[in-house]
Amino acid sequence: MRLGASGYVLKGAPRAELLEAVAAVLAGRRYLGPEVAALAVQGLTGGAESDLLAELSPRERQIVTLVVRGQSSAVIGEQLHLSPKTVDTYRSRLMAKLGVADVPALVRFAIRTGLIDADGN
Repeated sequence: MRLGASGYVLKGAPRAELLEAVAAVLAGRRYLGPEVAALAVQGLTGGAESDLLAELSPRERQIVTLVVRGQSSAVIGEQLHLSPKTVDTYRSRLMAKLGVADVPALVRFAIRTGLIDADGN
């Protein structure tokens, strides 16, 4: 929408929804299909963190889980057959992706998003 779109419907939307969207846009209104509107509301109400978590690769998820459980880079590297330096690189990149500055913030993020519980499981 920021780039100028007036409406958005999903590819599999029913014909009636598409016609409704076209009519709304022709009348000068904006239109979001029900599924798109639900995603927009989720993004506004805190779904953004879950979206960030979903953007992590399986390897990044493994590493973040081990980091927030208190494992050192050396131990993580041994478990995943990576060098500690590679683990550090993963950690730095995923923290930047998630917008967290330090490991305690990463732990809070992991708990908020349900990646781990408060007991570290």
